[in-house]
Amino acid sequence: MAVTTPSALPVAIIGAGVAGLALAVMLRRQGLGVCLFEARSREALSEGVFFTLAPNGINALRALGLAERVSALGVPTLGFEIMNAAGRRLIHLDERQSMREAGAESVTLRRSDLLGALLDEAFALGADIRFDHALGEMEEQPDCVRLAFGNGATVDAAWLAGCDGVWSRVRRVCFPASPDPVYTGLTGVGGVVELPFVEPTDGRMHMVFGKKAFFGYMKPDDGPVLWFSSFPLDEDAALARPDPLHLAATVRQLHAGDPRTIRRIVESVTQIPRTYCSTCCICRNGTPTGWLFWAMPRMPSRRIPGRARRWPSRTPSCLAACLDATPLPAQAFAAFQALRQDRVEHIVKVSRRIGSQKQVKGRVALFLRDLMLPFFVRLGARTNRAMTRYRADLAPLEKPSI
Repeated sequence: MAVTTPSALPVAIIGAGVAGLALAVMLRRQGLGVCLFEARSREALSEGVFFTLAPNGINALRALGLAERVSALGVPTLGFEIMNAAGRRLIHLDERQSMREAGAESVTLRRSDLLGALLDEAFALGADIRFDHALGEMEEQPDCVRLAFGNGATVDAAWLAGCDGVWSRVRRVCFPASPDPVYTGLTGVGGVVELPFVEPTDGRMHMVFGKKAFFGYMKPDDGPVLWFSSFPLDEDAALARPDPLHLAATVRQLHAGDPRTIRRIVESVTQIPRTYCSTCCICRNGTPTGWLFWAMPRMPSRRIPGRARRWPSRTPSCLAACLDATPLPAQAFAAFQALRQDRVEHIVKVSRRIGSQKQVKGRVALFLRDLMLPFFVRLGARTNRAMTRYRADLAPLEKPSI
């Protein structure tokens, strides 16, 4: 028996990111009224750079009816290779066979394109989406949840879903004793730029353990270079609003001793007029191609799972299925946590282990990393294949093995 809501009250969702919009689509498909609130303006959905959706993410989109549409917006990503700062290949992993087994290809695409597709679908299904609504307080009533927003608006809802990220206001209001996010020690920047001199990467993500920072890039045959850099940064500096020109100079300095292709990519950031908000800089360099230059500290919570750029596609599918199968929201939420907790805690451990490899220092440590990395990457690839074969679209109520 599905969760029912009072006829006049919608489900409230806080946060118009990937998770919030995907959940809105799922709940509308189940016939529930949905009111989604985003603290920022609609233009904020253009923030961020890009990420790669693994096969399980693409398959989760099938439950939303968006797998083919979203896949067409990105670049098939068939594997990756990792090199050290001297240019020696440490590992080359071809993922095509595991993708065939999973029933979908990995796709790299801009975050704004994914959000645009989800937003269009949510609007088409009749979701009520309100921007410039920052949640202030939440009060439980006998038959509803009452939400008060910073602009003075108040809304009653049947129940509330918090999809508002690592600095979640919902979490702070509902669970004030919950721990704060923990800074991993790494921050990242990235960009999208037309650079004809960079050779296409044949569907592979090229990644390099540079001398001072980790770098990755990908270029399709007929598209721009998608690149990122990850490096250690003091927590105060990471959380402060970065000056884009200073940040760009820092990235160039970090990669000054790395292979020529990397240097030429990061040098393309020079002489860019700037605009910015707290974690996003939208820049143009005088060419027809626009830059997106992004800086965001990676801060997974001690208990709230997920890395900053992990796409939460499976979560809405699983939560919506629990709500559809259970008569009371509290029962559905308990079932949801039981299904997801082991998996997401495993993902957090894997993510932190990967992050620690990017901070290796010292000649002996670097030698051991280069020596052992191929073994551990192949070992990890087996685990990763098991994770990416999980089909939230086919069995959202089945507990994953990992």
